[in-house]
Amino acid sequence: MKTITMQKEFSYRPSVRVVVQYGQGKTYPRVPEAAVRAILAAGAGVIVDQDAAQ
Repeated sequence: MKTITMQKEFSYRPSVRVVVQYGQGKTYPRVPEAAVRAILAAGAGVIVDQDAAQ
């Protein structure tokens, strides 16, 4: 799991019945790896370096 800061709106669909909406300008801790890959591939967000934030 990673922390992601969103640069634009993104809808992640892990299954047919579930949609997770990530909002622009928000930071989400503990994002699952599959969602992180989809967000990065779409150019919708960036990974936050936890070590640099402390």
